[in-house]
Amino acid sequence: MTWYKLVFKQNQPIHIGSLNWGVINQTLIFIPGWTMWGALTKAYNIHKKQSFSENQELFETITCFYPTFDKNGNNILFPNYKNGVFSLGDFSEDKFRYAFTDTFVSTAILSESRGAKEESLHEIEILLPKEKEEGGELYWIGLLGIDHDNVSNDFLKEGLKIYIGGDTRYGLGELELLLKNEVSNDDLKKWQITEDAMLNNSSLNEELKNFLEFSTDLKFHGEFILHSEFSFLQNEPQVKEARYLITPGSKLDGNLNSTSYRLIKGKFIKQGG
Repeated sequence: MTWYKLVFKQNQPIHIGSLNWGVINQTLIFIPGWTMWGALTKAYNIHKKQSFSENQELFETITCFYPTFDKNGNNILFPNYKNGVFSLGDFSEDKFRYAFTDTFVSTAILSESRGAKEESLHEIEILLPKEKEEGGELYWIGLLGIDHDNVSNDFLKEGLKIYIGGDTRYGLGELELLLKNEVSNDDLKKWQITEDAMLNNSSLNEELKNFLEFSTDLKFHGEFILHSEFSFLQNEPQVKEARYLITPGSKLDGNLNSTSYRLIKGKFIKQGG
């Protein structure tokens, strides 16, 4: 397996579904691995003129992606909790949202009258490509492990454009690949990953860089969520699996037991029961 650092420039505002507060659809402020996996898989199948159901495992060994102001992919704003407050680097969540988010109003339209559908008005929170006041540009960085050199050379090239998150029909979600570099074992350790895509237990003295499957024997400081993965290959979305996950930025209290965890779509999933 060859590991690459991918750096994307954000060309458009993006919305990554999170929570709904009344009529406001809030966005996450980092990109989960499953979101990047979906965008890369869709773009690759379009590129190869294949069905969207193909190549489902090709890009699944991927981390979450985090913001940086450096187009070379340095100085990553990794998640952490400062005094119990979720933060990206030195930005508290509130500070980051103030600097990099905005909202726009959307409503569903009735096809027969072209009027607004009753009770469909809502606000969508978006991540902006640039800081509102200072104008600093956002770039997104993460790691991808892949076994197929031809995919890397033919598809993962500078200028590749992918579309992430929701409401892409409104002109949201475009990311452009700026940089693809092979990474060293030291880089993998920084992301708490071994060369064969397992969780590196020896580097868990820092905050988690990806989601970790929760179990009752784990003690940690931070948060956990219930995450459901859906298949959209049928007319009606189907739930493929649901797991409780410890969120990035959380910190384990003590070491893991001997159970192995494998990186799949930004989640370290327990192997072998």
